[in-house]
Amino acid sequence: MLDDLDFQLINALQIAPRSPWSALGPALRTDASTLSRRWSRLTDAGLAWTTCYVLPERMQAYSPRGQRLRSSHAVIEIRCEAGRRAEVIAALAPKPAVLNIECTSGPRDLTVNIAAASPSMIDDYITAEVAALPGVIATSTRFVRIMYREGSEYDLDALRPAQRDRVEEAGRSASSEAAIAPSPLTERIIQSLQADVRRPASEVADEVGISVPLARRTMAQLARSDWVRMRADFAHDVVGWNASVNLWVTVPQDSLASLASGLSQLPSVRLCASTLGPANLVITLWMREIDELDAIESRLRQLAPDARVADRWMTPRVAKRMGTLFDESGRRVGYVPVPLPRLAAA
Repeated sequence: MLDDLDFQLINALQIAPRSPWSALGPALRTDASTLSRRWSRLTDAGLAWTTCYVLPERMQAYSPRGQRLRSSHAVIEIRCEAGRRAEVIAALAPKPAVLNIECTSGPRDLTVNIAAASPSMIDDYITAEVAALPGVIATSTRFVRIMYREGSEYDLDALRPAQRDRVEEAGRSASSEAAIAPSPLTERIIQSLQADVRRPASEVADEVGISVPLARRTMAQLARSDWVRMRADFAHDVVGWNASVNLWVTVPQDSLASLASGLSQLPSVRLCASTLGPANLVITLWMREIDELDAIESRLRQLAPDARVADRWMTPRVAKRMGTLFDESGRRVGYVPVPLPRLAAA
């Protein structure tokens, strides 16, 4: 379905999401019009896309002294009445606070990721907006502590070293502006880019109500800012990643950070985070075949001999990921804007 150039194109946009096609063409050994047509075909088919969001923990550095940016994140397990899972998914999917929805193996039917300003707000939200839904039997909450690796850091690794160097150079050239601090202007521009990072500056300027040069400069500054994520993604289970698994691991606290750091270097690791619960580390894996899991767990034991895999969840279907909505085949069909945390000063 996708050929080598398609994967190289997606990988290039993971590295330099707003670089012009003319700058990426030489690195991918083709011309700008071919890349533009390829990207349009991939996005129209729901096989690839870009999104923009922020990392609250990175925004904290810009918070006024004495003020703290409040943000919490939790994984919610949901048990559904027999035959009502689709109904529950349909009710949850339009909710902005629900970032991800996954169908999983084991005693739960679904897991969802929820973000809010505080643990108490997450608890209130679950009570009012999740547990009260028709078809929901029970919920169970696991709060996330530290995100060691998140989805924007996943790398297809489809480029040769020389190609990667040229793409990285194209990214630096396209974003030569200095980083920028959060402000009401950056918030409006991020909102304009949330569903498509590659929107032209003229469209963003019209939507936000600013000049095209200011829109272009601010987007270049955002691309250089470590609290902003411009992410290229793809329909992994449609194009060859046939096994998605969550590992829940119990790790001695003094080994947690080193294990998370080591695991985050593995190419199959999509996400790695510490959690509050019986298992204190969760790892999301994208594998082409389930047999790859043996080598990954062997590596885990090498990194932390005292660690124990407490649970393994297969994820046969994703209904929503960071606001992106999927059909039953795994293709993108829509987007729900992800809430943006705000600094008190803003």
